[in-house]
Amino acid sequence: MRRIRLYAIVLVIPALAVAFSRAADEPAKSVDATEVRAAELEKALASYKGKVVVVDCWATWCAPCVKKFPHLVELHNKYSDKGLVCVSVSADKLSNPKGFKKETVVEFLKEKKATFPNFILADPKQDDEALTKLLGEYSLLPYMVVFGKNGKKVWNSDDGPKLTDAELAKLIESELAK
Repeated sequence: MRRIRLYAIVLVIPALAVAFSRAADEPAKSVDATEVRAAELEKALASYKGKVVVVDCWATWCAPCVKKFPHLVELHNKYSDKGLVCVSVSADKLSNPKGFKKETVVEFLKEKKATFPNFILADPKQDDEALTKLLGEYSLLPYMVVFGKNGKKVWNSDDGPKLTDAELAKLIESELAK
């Protein structure tokens, strides 16, 4: 009887290890990023009307952006089932458009498990006026904006008061409750 248990343990543990390692390697949801012009981003944001939307403008070359990005993922994980849509907008092309590599952005997003809508500004310099009208001073990275369920801006990190992570969560909860 003891021998059978020992064989079962010897066979089951490696099988479980393989199963868990596969699960860790396979993301639950696909992560990608779509290059968009201002009009396409505006259309995408409008499609979320009726939801609270947090837009995070960031870049892989922006150290404060990289440091803050995991908080966006936390917000998504905590509130997406309550009506929050987190949207990341990479402004990587602002700095060096010719040296831009989409793979760098996508790799970062996958590493952070950013399983929400991810966009890359295709031509931020040409779309500057339209993007500023839509988001505010998006090029002052990191930059975050919150839209209420009605699609109107309720806060942004440039004009609004500086919010701690806890204060931002309270703002989101307040907007979700409306």
